[in-house]
Amino acid sequence: MAGVDLSRKALELLQDSVHDRGIDLVKLKDGKPADKTPATFGGAFPAAKPESTIFGDLADSAGLASAVDTIEHQVADELGAAKNHLDGVERALDLVRRNIRTADDASTVRDPS
Repeated sequence: MAGVDLSRKALELLQDSVHDRGIDLVKLKDGKPADKTPATFGGAFPAAKPESTIFGDLADSAGLASAVDTIEHQVADELGAAKNHLDGVERALDLVRRNIRTADDASTVRDPS
């Protein structure tokens, strides 16, 4: 069944693409550059809370350091949530592929010879 074979291939390619995007998110969260990024890549999320002294003599440099820390943790949480969603999509695509294979196998008439 040519149509089923094309659908299988399309689902396989989609599942591979979803998997690759998940890997990209892990690299981003861990502060590792993907192959196409420049060598000057940031660190992992969340980074250690910055010292308030890096902001100089601001009236609320400790508050600014806390705000930066909060944002870093939110980015890390969002990256983790996105990775979890992509993992769920990948598992769902795998299930669809297995169900199509099972249905196709069950409906294929075998040559008795």
